[in-house]
Amino acid sequence: MASYLNRSSEQQNIPLLKNRKIYSLNSLIRKYPVNGFQDDDDNNNQQTNNGEGNLNKCLTVFDIISYGIGSTVGAGVFVSIGIAISSYAGPGTLLSFLFSAIACLISAFCYSEFSARIPASGSAYTFAYVSLGEYMGWFVGWNLTLEYAISASAVARGWVGYFSVIFSIFGAKTPQFIQGYQINDWININPIAPLIIVFCTIILVFGIKDSARFNMIITCINILTILFFIVLGSIYVKVENWTPFLPFGFDGVFNACSVVFFSYVGFDSVTTLAGEVKNPKRDLPIGVIGSLVIATSLYIGVTLVLSGMVNFREVSQGSPLSDAFIHNGLDMKWAAMIIAFGTLTSLTASTLCCLIGQPRIYLQMAKDGLFFKKFGELNKKQVPVFGILFTCGFASLLAIVLDLDNLTNMISIGTLLAFTCVCAGVVVMRYRNEDGSENGPIPSTLVLFVLFVVACVFGAASYNGWKIWIQIVLAVIQLALIILLCFKKQTLDKSTCNYFLCPLVPIIPCLGIIINTYFIMHLDSASFIRMAIWTVVGTIVYFVYSIRNSKLNNTNNNSYIN
Repeated sequence: MASYLNRSSEQQNIPLLKNRKIYSLNSLIRKYPVNGFQDDDDNNNQQTNNGEGNLNKCLTVFDIISYGIGSTVGAGVFVSIGIAISSYAGPGTLLSFLFSAIACLISAFCYSEFSARIPASGSAYTFAYVSLGEYMGWFVGWNLTLEYAISASAVARGWVGYFSVIFSIFGAKTPQFIQGYQINDWININPIAPLIIVFCTIILVFGIKDSARFNMIITCINILTILFFIVLGSIYVKVENWTPFLPFGFDGVFNACSVVFFSYVGFDSVTTLAGEVKNPKRDLPIGVIGSLVIATSLYIGVTLVLSGMVNFREVSQGSPLSDAFIHNGLDMKWAAMIIAFGTLTSLTASTLCCLIGQPRIYLQMAKDGLFFKKFGELNKKQVPVFGILFTCGFASLLAIVLDLDNLTNMISIGTLLAFTCVCAGVVVMRYRNEDGSENGPIPSTLVLFVLFVVACVFGAASYNGWKIWIQIVLAVIQLALIILLCFKKQTLDKSTCNYFLCPLVPIIPCLGIIINTYFIMHLDSASFIRMAIWTVVGTIVYFVYSIRNSKLNNTNNNSYIN
């Protein structure tokens, strides 16, 4: 992107904006040029072999699917599935996984269009920058980096905690240094929690090729472990355990969606690898959608077998798969140990995938001038070492002092906001002309903003149990806004596109906005407080450093560039 902007300035004899008013509304809403990313992609293809400051484009579609599975099939299949079955939906949890997968697939379609069109490493940050403007891009990127760090810390805590399961299989007491030392309601010191983070960091520093091979190996082990459970467990399935299929009714199924939905959200980390994929236009959509399909199939298979082996009231919430083989009249400790080992490898893959995303978003932000230059540096192996080490230190600190419950309560709001922005961005890009204008009197951004606000109220109405007629009115307003967008003329010529396109625009993206907002409004207040504090810190950084160093300051058009 920098090469595009520099070349453009030289050709047009454009002076740097040293004297131009940087602190203005135009600076906040200026958009990044899609052409700039395409130009950078061409340069990367030409320069990959010389090792000069470009990411190594070596990943195949199998690597992408492997990373996608590693980032989604983790704690969801080994932990949260037990909570969903025992407390919310019983055997009907498989419907919860299916509905959640459909909801996540809607956002995945939008991610796939952007990742195929814009082969850069910034994921939702880049997509928001191109479509919604610089500050919204910064907002998304800044919050996503915290989400990745918290996710890595939470998985590391879960990884350490699962050793307690191994001790319990043999009836032994878990040592205190594994349980951690409780200081107060928030702080629980666990000195060994960062070990898995440091281990995965070492793998990442060796380069994307080596980390891809490592991830492929442990992902295969994870899948084999899950298939082992499904095949062996199916022998002990009792059909009567599936009755009643919906012990808590459909309300329980939808309540369980809130628990299992977050088993899928890690797929967005795959799009941060766009700068290292050989053929991103083809492979990224296949990787994103393919990994969701595979993960959903595994989740449904495990749900059927687990709820058939054990009555839903007796399913363990901490280690449901392992306990299924050592209770309920079975004493198969060897099988429980295999499951426990598979859980550790699965959580290792999840940690690795969490640590991959954050430094690559930092890298793209630094390239764009919005973050400190040190994060944009690559070593001889084309690895953002400084960003990786910084992420390791940040995530390790969180893992040492915060327990699993507090960490998991902090996850998801940033990711869901990123999903929402990407869905909105697809709609905006479909209606935008090359000069940044739109056809018709009502801008799509205004309609989408109103839709988001109404969706927030709708989610709050559902969460707080407002009168049904209020919820119906809000639903009708959302439908009317979608219909209004349907009558606007799209500017994209689909016949000339050689990349994946999200189907049924604007319907699919608008549904994504509504669904993601619905989940956001069902999060606890601590999530909103954390996001508000982190956003204030990020906004200070943006106005002190980013807005002054943005690469877009070098252009003669501060509102839209193409």
